[in-house]
Amino acid sequence: MTETSLLGLRTVTSSAHRGTGQPVKMPVRAPHSTRRIWQGLGAIAIAASLVGGCVNTKYRTGAPSQSFVAADEPRAAEIGRDIIAQGGKAGDAATAMAMAMAVTLPSRVGMTGGGVCVVFDAAKKDTRTLDFLPRPAGAGGAALPGFLRGVYALQASTGAMRWEQAVVPAEQLARSTPVSRALARDLADSAARLSADPEARRVFLPTGAPLAEGAPLSQPELAATLSQVRRSGIAAMYGGPLGGAVAQAAAIDPAAVRGFQPRWTGTAAIPLGIVSMHFAQLPETNNGAALTAAWSAAADLPSDQRAARVAQALGATGSGASAPGAGLVVIDHEENGVACSFTMGAPFGSGRMVPGTGLLAARGVDGAGFGAPGLLTNAIVGRTQFAGAASAAGNDGPAAAPAALLTAALPAALDKEPGAAIRVSRAVSGPGRATFVTCQTSMESGWKECQIAADPRAHALGMLVETER
Repeated sequence: MTETSLLGLRTVTSSAHRGTGQPVKMPVRAPHSTRRIWQGLGAIAIAASLVGGCVNTKYRTGAPSQSFVAADEPRAAEIGRDIIAQGGKAGDAATAMAMAMAVTLPSRVGMTGGGVCVVFDAAKKDTRTLDFLPRPAGAGGAALPGFLRGVYALQASTGAMRWEQAVVPAEQLARSTPVSRALARDLADSAARLSADPEARRVFLPTGAPLAEGAPLSQPELAATLSQVRRSGIAAMYGGPLGGAVAQAAAIDPAAVRGFQPRWTGTAAIPLGIVSMHFAQLPETNNGAALTAAWSAAADLPSDQRAARVAQALGATGSGASAPGAGLVVIDHEENGVACSFTMGAPFGSGRMVPGTGLLAARGVDGAGFGAPGLLTNAIVGRTQFAGAASAAGNDGPAAAPAALLTAALPAALDKEPGAAIRVSRAVSGPGRATFVTCQTSMESGWKECQIAADPRAHALGMLVETER
């Protein structure tokens, strides 16, 4: 664990890999013997034993100001921390983190791809799904690019900063940034595919071998594209020459690109007393109805088996391996919550660059088996208690991501013994990766305790940001 303090900003970092590459053990503060945590909230507190890195914090609700960010790529988490420190809210941080991941983890996140988010507006006490999946639209299953319109809508929903402020960090990273462990792993796995495309080979295999962890990654064409996006907004993709280039490369009707709109819908929710666990609801799977049916049908099963049943209902579609994904979560000091999962449809999408743009062309998906974002919210007082994003590695089965998130959250909710439930149901070798922030609040004292858990298998990073009011 690292802790820094500068100009009133305090950050605590949880990383599964820091320096030695080994999990970081972080102490969990034992609760005071007189403090009783209301069980419906405390049940979702996840034990630090679930993953290799975890930050535990305790503070009285409302003082001081604390926010939490975590992502499946370390530099993106640091960008989220910086945005919060500059006065941003959950939508700002999540958007900037997503844009950064399109640079630092292009194997799983990109502007020609898309994703899905669950978003809680604490002021409105409303939880919704933001669906911007990169659905198949072109030859060979090429994706309709949903990413930019999706993250633009995300920032507009719970953000306070200008669009340019969310894009600038990604543009700077595109000029040069070290290759993270997460990207180095994906590059090694996909080197043969990338070497078949001259532009991809030039960027990611400049010497004929895939870039290694720590090597400088320079993407000048992508930086120029991000400059367009910063100056022209999303019109650069949806009506501008950038969108035309993507449409031509992917053999997609340019009118379909111009007309793409993200969808705001309800959520697939499980009520747990005065709080509810919300998952993304998608029209292709009708997973809201499927979730309710699975929840009821499995009522008599042990919690881990019940979680597995509900995971299937949440949305893995088809058979075989799911598309790889990556996720991020944010809980800001106003209790807004965002959990997002992204995909390029396959590792590095099609493996081919769109000429002159620095963008890899994505493959389409028609379901969210790549990722499972979820929030536990209290709509009575307007509070986010849990924000988690699970992702599939791409070789761990179609139910990997939903299973990863549910085996982290549901057994704890059902058994009221988070630590024991997690140790039994979430083996290190299990499918999917889950990174999350989880909190419990005492109804008596007002103390709120939060943990940030970054899954070491995703090489994720989680951070607490504490600012003076």
